Amino acid sequence: MQVEELLVETLDDLVEDDFKKFKWYLTMKIVDDCKPILTSHLEKTSREETVSVLIKNYKNLAVKVTVTALKKMRNNNAAGKLEEAYAAMGTATPSASSSAVAPPGAPAAPATMMAQQGSVIFAPTISSGTSGAWNITINKS
Repeated sequence: MQVEELLVETLDDLVEDDFKKFKWYLTMKIVDDCKPILTSHLEKTSREETVSVLIKNYKNLAVKVTVTALKKMRNNNAAGKLEEAYAAMGTATPSASSSAVAPPGAPAAPATMMAQQGSVIFAPTISSGTSGAWNITINKS
């Protein structure tokens, strides 16, 4: 599932009044470093069109903005479901038939994750091979 589909699914669960309120929050500065969306860009937009506007304006921060707006609406249930589903997207494991899967016992390739200011990184969940040394470096630029 792609981020756009996840966002549409989330907005589909909102009743019409909540959807209007959600769009209203998007016209305000609710996340640092994210400019509000012009009211005229959200007027009469469907849920799918609203997602397109979110992605166009916020790119990789669209989920964060959506979660923040939902929390401001006190819809913590929808915000939590979206956060969990988005985190699961980043930690999905490849199928066994994938050529990218390392053979059993092979050391894992080093992972590098980067985020822009104000971004959130959902780190993968460790399910096996948790023994041994772990080096985690966080650089603030």
